[in-house]
Amino acid sequence: MMEKIFALPPRMRSRAALGMTGPAATGRFALQTCEDCNNVQYPPREFCRKCLSSALVWRDQPRQAEVLAEATIYHSLEPAFSGATAPRTGLVRHGSGVVLVAFLTGDCRVGDTVHLSYVFAPGGSVVVQADPPATDKEKASVMTSTPRPLAGLNCYLTDSENPLGQACTSALRDAGAANVWGPASRDADDSRVELVVETSWYAGTGENTSLGQRIEAHLQLAERFAPVLADRKGTWVSALSFAALSAYPDQPRYSAQMAAAQALAISLRARLLSQGARLVAAYPAKLDIEEHQSIAGSTLSWPSLALALVTALQNGHEDVYPDSQSRLWLERLTKDRKALEREMAMSSVP
Repeated sequence: MMEKIFALPPRMRSRAALGMTGPAATGRFALQTCEDCNNVQYPPREFCRKCLSSALVWRDQPRQAEVLAEATIYHSLEPAFSGATAPRTGLVRHGSGVVLVAFLTGDCRVGDTVHLSYVFAPGGSVVVQADPPATDKEKASVMTSTPRPLAGLNCYLTDSENPLGQACTSALRDAGAANVWGPASRDADDSRVELVVETSWYAGTGENTSLGQRIEAHLQLAERFAPVLADRKGTWVSALSFAALSAYPDQPRYSAQMAAAQALAISLRARLLSQGARLVAAYPAKLDIEEHQSIAGSTLSWPSLALALVTALQNGHEDVYPDSQSRLWLERLTKDRKALEREMAMSSVP
């Protein structure tokens, strides 16, 4: 019998169109806007369609739009669009006046008001999805990989005994996971794993575990589970820290560890995306660990972080900033990396 090959939707995007990836990763909806004439753009481009300025930036936009036309794809030369369920596409007019191509879900019809969002298709490319506003949180599309209900999933935690592992075990079970296995689980079955949560960066093994040993442990886990996740179109979750994106100056060892973890996550994400699986990463600012004690602001509890991870999985987000401090730092990092570097350096001075 011939083996069925899983087909990915087209992944090639222009450099301008790749700008949709950032908003999609955090659940935002943004469109290119010209800084000179304030004209909103779609599709993404290099120069303003009105004044030809190159000063185009991505700005958050209202999500409401009106369906102008709809079509059902019964046959396509793209294998990914030739499944048993025919996808529906349409043209929708955004409040800014631009017209977008979107996948339609639910019972969206011409003239209906819809709710727009960016979602990740298998392979990691971003598409526009239009949902009936009342059912947005329950959206589902055969062409998108998100959201994926957690009910019935087989999960594996790389460290189920540390505080984060214990919190994730409870959160996943509350979300309906069928099995939540860990290294000590006797009934664990690697071939059935659909979700891996890498909690071991917070294993708390102290000074006796070198960075090289941690990296090697991650690589071994990746080799063990990446083929399984690719086969089952599953998800890997990396619980990291904002130090992975901007170093905590008074914690060089910890910051180096997180920077390495971020590099490993990016590499693994590229591998998984090419095979129809995905990777979600979380970047909390302050947790209840020794390395975060000098950080100002409130401490995010382990159950709150676990719940944020579960919510991100359910909503199809790729990057998670689970507390107000991490979201504030992300905004500053996006605007001026050097300014944030100096800010964090000054806050670490005794």
